[in-house]
Amino acid sequence: MTKRAVCVGINDYSARSDCVTLPDARPDGEAWAQLLVDAFTFDADKVTLITDKNASRQAVLSALSTMLRQSAAGDVACFFFAGHGGRNRLADGTYFETICCADAGGDISDREIDEFAGALSPDFVNFTLVLDSCHSGGVFDPPGDAIIRGQAWSADQAAAFAQSCRLIVPHVCLSDPSALQDNVSVTRDQDGSLQMSVDENLNFSDSAKATLLAACRYDQNSSGTGSHGCFTQALIDTINQCGMQISHPDLLTQVRQSITKYTSKQIPQLRGRPVRLQESFLEGWNYSI
Repeated sequence: MTKRAVCVGINDYSARSDCVTLPDARPDGEAWAQLLVDAFTFDADKVTLITDKNASRQAVLSALSTMLRQSAAGDVACFFFAGHGGRNRLADGTYFETICCADAGGDISDREIDEFAGALSPDFVNFTLVLDSCHSGGVFDPPGDAIIRGQAWSADQAAAFAQSCRLIVPHVCLSDPSALQDNVSVTRDQDGSLQMSVDENLNFSDSAKATLLAACRYDQNSSGTGSHGCFTQALIDTINQCGMQISHPDLLTQVRQSITKYTSKQIPQLRGRPVRLQESFLEGWNYSI
């Protein structure tokens, strides 16, 4: 078994007009890359760290593609991202979650990640994504004093989203998202904020080809402490306490408890294939199913 990872942390968004600079996302990427080696037995030469201006859309896609192309039966592939998140509207009016790379227009959508993962067999390869960003925050509030990891929207963009959005894919690498059509409703309040309601019964699917551990719920944003993202810090705290042998539900429970020390405004989420979630986080699968 080989464990590989791509870790991305972006503070510097100076090349983009729609994303403010962050104080604590690059340290997240650096800390997670080191934690994989120290706690989860990844070889250092199998962990690719990409930060700030080096984290262009092309660089991230290339690293992700290489990692997944090299993955074989029994392997573990981990993609960690800390930075801004947004949404990508498709021609048919559906919206897919995105991560925002450092270069102008450098968003990467779930659909693109799904294309890379399409050749993976979920029976054999543990493909895990850990995202500390406003990748799916279901409330869009006008910017306040706190720095959140969400892409800036204009009032017109918010109005268009409220009018058009009918489908949100709740986890990545779902082979067929058609069953999720009309799984979301969006309303716009007088203050311009968007309130989203998603059918949470569709969060888990046997056809998912990845496991997603996410920083927040649909109706929340991801924020930071100034040193690390609240979610990343909670993960670090939990793993330092429990070690690397922990099931996904147990990890989620402990991270949700730990994050309350830093924020009361986000609840970490778990998405993926139900049959796999009882197995150990970032370990090779024990059996094929």
